[in-house]
Amino acid sequence: MKKLTIVEAAVEALILLNTASSIKQIYAKIMERKLYKFGAKDPIAVLRVQIERHCESTSWTSEAKDKLFNKNEMGLFYLLTEKSGHLPINCISESSTDNLYLVNQLAKKLKQSTIERIIDHLYTLEPEEFESFCRRFLERYGFEDMVVTQRGRDGGIDVVGYLEVGISQLHVAAQCKRYKKTNKVSRPDISQFRGDIQGEYQQGIFITTSSFTQEAQDIAFKRGCVPIVLIDGETLAEIMIDRGIGVSTSHIPIYDFEFDLI
Repeated sequence: MKKLTIVEAAVEALILLNTASSIKQIYAKIMERKLYKFGAKDPIAVLRVQIERHCESTSWTSEAKDKLFNKNEMGLFYLLTEKSGHLPINCISESSTDNLYLVNQLAKKLKQSTIERIIDHLYTLEPEEFESFCRRFLERYGFEDMVVTQRGRDGGIDVVGYLEVGISQLHVAAQCKRYKKTNKVSRPDISQFRGDIQGEYQQGIFITTSSFTQEAQDIAFKRGCVPIVLIDGETLAEIMIDRGIGVSTSHIPIYDFEFDLI
């Protein structure tokens, strides 16, 4: 993944926020999504300087040539391709480059909106419904000879089967947990799951609607132990979109005139 600059991270943050926002809100979103790693002692001040330099309404003498942001009467920042934080409908430009940029931003916003809708739906499922969904997801993901274990019979194992990884076919076990956003999967959860599959399966997959603590992520791949693939709510939604699982795609042609092709 391309490493973003501070300004690019601010643009991405405002797209995710989808509304005019303060410097602190933009900074919080950048840190939440790990869009940029600040090294300064006062990162918020650094972020403010960069946004102000690229702001159309700035009075700074060191302003940047490229203007990406604007500021409303409340001092909140929004993208120039937006009006007070919402993308305008009639915003076609004479510049094909500007239009392509706008289309890309809209595509990113639509994808993020779809991810959020998927996650919101998964949270409405009962635990047994979520496990049933995960079984269908794993089948579409590529599981073969899949077997569903009886509840409580095999500890934390919900599904077993075979999965092609590269040129190999691995015997894999999966566990599915529909947790609330605030209930992260912790290190003991991963250790328990690994203990249930160690010596019998070559890989484990842990699927959850929430997320994983840093300690859980740190022990997912441990030398000498069966590896555990972690799939949180956002990753699950991303895979569904990439593989077309429960997601439809509209293909819109993008036209541009190329004189030298005549």
